[in-house]
Amino acid sequence: MRLAFNRFGESNANNVVILHGLLGSKRNWFGFGKSLSNLGFNVWLVDQRNHGESEWNDEHTYFDLAEDIKDFLEDHGIQKTYLVGHSMGGKAAMVLDKVYKGYVSKLVVVDIAPVTYPPNFENYLKVLSQLDLDSFKSRSQIDLKLSKYFEDKSLRSFLMQNLKLDGRKNFYWRVNLSSLLSNADAISEFPTISSISNTNSLFVYGDLSDYGVAEHSDIIRQNFPSSELVPVNKAGHWVHVEQPTKFFEIVTKFFKSD
Repeated sequence: MRLAFNRFGESNANNVVILHGLLGSKRNWFGFGKSLSNLGFNVWLVDQRNHGESEWNDEHTYFDLAEDIKDFLEDHGIQKTYLVGHSMGGKAAMVLDKVYKGYVSKLVVVDIAPVTYPPNFENYLKVLSQLDLDSFKSRSQIDLKLSKYFEDKSLRSFLMQNLKLDGRKNFYWRVNLSSLLSNADAISEFPTISSISNTNSLFVYGDLSDYGVAEHSDIIRQNFPSSELVPVNKAGHWVHVEQPTKFFEIVTKFFKSD
């Protein structure tokens, strides 16, 4: 599985690999990644399968995503890394850490817990997949159509970041909607894995988020006993976007701690 990536930093520095969430991409993390590289880290921003510029596949379980990242680390000679994952990327990071021991030296999970959530995102996928993109002449027309389904402009902007133009100026989605829809249940769940992680882990979450990370603290500590939970005030699910300065401060302090 070929995974697209961007890299910031020097090859002899500590590695940081960052995994985006569902319907996101590596571009969501450019600002954070560049800031980390300015502190001396070697940062890898990765598009996961069926997203961004990476290859598509009919399969999209967390075991698939974890194996993709393991192969990515091996292909690029990354023997140890700090691993950051948001939402879907956070679950992929947790599965990698539990299944493939020894690759992750520190783990940061952003606004997600190792539990099964309702597939609320499925409606987003259905709406996007049902749009007849050939009938639109501009992004503003698509935004107007999406506004009938989603009032939140920031949400529409997030979804529309996956909208691209081909050489003939026709719109297309750069995300594999059909695969994500058929794997909606797998994306919602957290798979049963008997092993326990001993990795030093940080669970960062927004105090306004609907994902209830703090409510699952017992399950988190059962699976990741060497973990710390840190809330970010006035932040929802996209903690790194809504409170970037505070988020950066929390994560870099964790990276620099013993």
